Formats: sequence, C-alpha cells, structure tokens
Amino acid sequence: MFKTRHSLMVLVIVLLMSALALPVHAQDGGEPVIAAQPCDEPGELTMWVWDEVWAGIIGESIEAWKADYCPGAEVTLEVQPWGQYWDLLKTNAAGGDLPDVFNMSQTNYFFYAENEALLNLQPYWDEYGVDTTIWGSGMVDPYRWGEDGDLFAAPVNWDTIAIFYNKDMFDAAGLDYPTADWDWNDFAEMAAALTDPEADVYGAAVYAEYQAGYPNWIAATGVTPVAEAGRAGCTLEEPGSLEALNFLKGLLDEGIMPDVSTVGGASPDDAFNFFASGKLAMVAGGSWKLSQALDEVPFNWDVVQLPRHPETGRSRSILHAVGYVASARTENPDLAANLILFLASDEGQRFFAEGGNVAPANPSPAIQQLWIDSFGETDINIQTFVDATIDSQGVTVFDEIWDAINSEIVVQIFDLGMDVEDAAAAACDVVEPYMVQ
Repeated sequence: MFKTRHSLMVLVIVLLMSALALPVHAQDGGEPVIAAQPCDEPGELTMWVWDEVWAGIIGESIEAWKADYCPGAEVTLEVQPWGQYWDLLKTNAAGGDLPDVFNMSQTNYFFYAENEALLNLQPYWDEYGVDTTIWGSGMVDPYRWGEDGDLFAAPVNWDTIAIFYNKDMFDAAGLDYPTADWDWNDFAEMAAALTDPEADVYGAAVYAEYQAGYPNWIAATGVTPVAEAGRAGCTLEEPGSLEALNFLKGLLDEGIMPDVSTVGGASPDDAFNFFASGKLAMVAGGSWKLSQALDEVPFNWDVVQLPRHPETGRSRSILHAVGYVASARTENPDLAANLILFLASDEGQRFFAEGGNVAPANPSPAIQQLWIDSFGETDINIQTFVDATIDSQGVTVFDEIWDAINSEIVVQIFDLGMDVEDAAAAACDVVEPYMVQ
C-alpha cells in the first residue's frame, strides 16, 4: 500500500541505530552501488516527512551526512501528519514556499511536476555518476519528467507484490510448490486443483485493488495498468487489460476464486485475512504483509513471484516507491541534491535496511540482504519480493480516480458479475476527464 506500513518497529529501530556507524561497503568489502559524496559547502535546509518513525530514521541518517560529508550543515526536519501533509504541500507549492527537501508519492507526483515545483535532479545524478536505471523501472519511471525522461527524485523504499501460498494445502493435494517460472496456465491449474467446494476452500483470490490486485496481471501483458504515465489516457479498454480481466473473471466464474462478498470486502487486507483463515490456497499480497504473516498465519506458507504471462513471459509486480524530491525554488539546490544523494546512497539507506518493514530502495545486494535478515531466522523466500523490483510497474493512478479503479471496478466484475468490457468502459468514463487532453 502507498502510505508507509509499520508494525511496532520503533523499539527495534532504536536498538539498531547504535549499529549503524560504519558504511555498508566497509562491511562487505566491495564498492558502493551509490556512493555518498562531500558537499561543496554547508548551508541550511528544511525537510518534511509524513511519518514519525521515518523521521527518526532519516534524522539519524542526516546526522551521519553532516558528520561525514557536510560538517556545518543544518537541516530542520519536520513531521507533517499524513492527513495534513498533501494539503500543506499544495498550499505551499501555490505560494512558492515548499520545504527544500521532502518526501513524494508516485500517486501525487504529477501535480508538482506539471507545475514545475520540483528541482530537476538529473544533472546531479550525471555529475555524481549515478546510473538511474539501477533502481529498476517501477521505482523511478513514475518520477521521470520531460522529453528526455529526467529523474526528479531518488526512491526511498519499495513495496512489491507476490503470491502467498498455503504449503499445507499444496502438500495435501499432492502438488509441487510453484516456482518463479510458472505462468498463468500453471496458476489456473493449481488453483483449480486446490479448490474444494465442500470445504468452502478456494484456490486463489488475486483481484483486489490496485497494487495487490488485477493491475499486476494487466502489467504482465505489457500494458500500463489503468492510466498511461503522464495521464495520457485510460488503458482499461486496451486488449491486454481486457485479456487480464477476463482471465481473472474466468476463474471466478468457474468457482476457483471467491467473490468479493465471500471474501468480506474488496481490499487486499480482506483477501489476506481470508487466506490466513485457511479458506484460500493462494493470495496476492504485498511485501508489507510479511511481518503480519510471520506473526499470525497458523499454517506453513511461503511466497513466489506472480505467474508469468504465457506469451510475454513477464511477471510484473506493481511497485510503489516513496521518493525524495527538492523544491525548484530552494536557495541551496546543490546542498539539497547532495543530501538526497546521501539519503539514497548505500550508507544512507542502511538506516532503513535494518528497520525491517521498510524495504530500502538502494539496489545493493548487501543492503537488500540487511532488510531480508531483519526478519530473523525464517525459511520464507523473502528474496522473491526483491526480485520483483527489477521488471516492475510503477504506480500511475491518483486520488481522483481511486474509487473507480479500486472498489468500483472490483465489485462490478468480481461481485456483481458485470461483463469485463462494460466495467472497463464505465471505469474509463470516470478516468478520462482527468487525463491530459
């Protein structure tokens, strides 16, 4: 989900901070993927975030930046609660008084880019020698802008989607566990074999809302789900979208997937809870569900990447990454960019890596392993979520169309039985007015 997910990790993070003094590459002996660099000269910056826990982590990271790369710099870090954050940002953007550095969501980026409110960081990435493709498509493509696709942000974190599956059910059915090379046909066959109507057990539920639901299947066809990047048009009526939606509806019609009413709601939380109750063999779920699953799911389970489209061969997770951005009107653009570089670097990202619930955006294998290790001793294939970042689909939807492409289209197709083509057309009728004409 788009807002950061946190269980009670604050104490864990506090305990881990004392271990964060040494750079990551000093531990693993290799060169950093993204190297921090000294600032040209210190100055003063303001920074906004929307999460108290993140503020603690970022504050520690900023102190390390000041100590090791920019002595004398001062950063005023403020937390603006989620419920107020975006209203305050829009108000300040209109008045030209944004903080120097602040967190950005892929769902909200378009407004600031279109209104030229953000500093173009691409010249700094070039100067620092950062190849921006290292982050993977889903993390950074939604933060690109302009004819040259300049990158205006550095990703902070990521969430990806995989299939959680009940190993006990697979064992009872005599089925091999799914692997990363399975495709839609394999998925459908396994789901059918795992369905037991007499026991009210279903093979899968994977349609849910945007990030953990049907758009992942659309992305696998090669179509950008729901809305083209840059709000260029609704895509739900394109052949790939209709193919994916009809495939999923076919599983519903065959009784392999439960309808929304049976699951208890259209959200991914509803589907996951249904899975945890033992009534579902497979469910699409986000990396943010790992801690809950490890603590609460009472049976043997594991995760595997989303099945591949039989023709494209692609498994594409919807990925959301929060970004660090800077104001176009900052009085210290070089300093702001240098701070963002540090926060995205191997050293800066280690502060997130050991926090557990927040998967760090930095693609260093050492950094990602720190995040995996933060879950403790487990046989769960957590690497699956990391692997899903590579060929991933970034978020292109936004608040104004949220209901139409989440609860409405899901309920219409997967509860009310509306034809896919009619439901897609109805959703596009809502989406199109918000597209760039």
